[in-house]
Amino acid sequence: MRRFSASPGVWKLVLTFLTAILLQVPPAQAAKEPGTLAPAYDFAIEMDGRDVGRHTIAFEEIGDELHVHINIDIEVSFGPITFFRYAHENHEIWKDGRLISLETKTDDDGTLYEVSAKAGEEGLAVTSTSGSFVAPAGILPTSYWRPDTVEQTQLLDTQRGRLIEVASVKAGEEMLQLPQGAKRTEHYRMTGDLTLDLWYGEEGTLLNIAFKAKGRSIAYAVNALDYPEMQKVARYE
Repeated sequence: MRRFSASPGVWKLVLTFLTAILLQVPPAQAAKEPGTLAPAYDFAIEMDGRDVGRHTIAFEEIGDELHVHINIDIEVSFGPITFFRYAHENHEIWKDGRLISLETKTDDDGTLYEVSAKAGEEGLAVTSTSGSFVAPAGILPTSYWRPDTVEQTQLLDTQRGRLIEVASVKAGEEMLQLPQGAKRTEHYRMTGDLTLDLWYGEEGTLLNIAFKAKGRSIAYAVNALDYPEMQKVARYE
């Protein structure tokens, strides 16, 4: 069999041609899988002081969009017996400080929920297992990472896909011990269709959540925080 043998000059032309093609093709900018992103927020969830789960929030900038990946997993068990299981996945997309897309899946101890939302001309079109409606364009979801959550009178329930009525009052300033040291926080108490407590740092970063569930006290404890990343997105506009 006769082998083709190109001269050095030919190979140089081929390489030049290929390089020119590659330089004209922009690198793909695809979203990473949520599991590959390092979370900026990583909280342990404690029930009556016992570790029962984890809540993480990861941020990713893709072009002029901010993608937010939220995962909550709770399991209450005694030995091999599981008494309660909760899993929530949420993918939010923000642009120019406004929510333009949301996709969530929730397993609330065997009851399944799905919510999908897309921004349109009339507002945020929401579809869930309980129906469809159009929410106000500037609505915030119940993911709490934005500090202006406590300024709202309505929020979008990311589990059930409904509008809920809320009111928040400042409960005072407190010092929280974090991996980065003690941080001064503003404590807010939210009431209405939701009852919970939220703590935000001076830069507007979410630092703690506490609430009651099935008569039990649920509180968060910090596993890890990427504080620079949190500061960067806290006032995302």
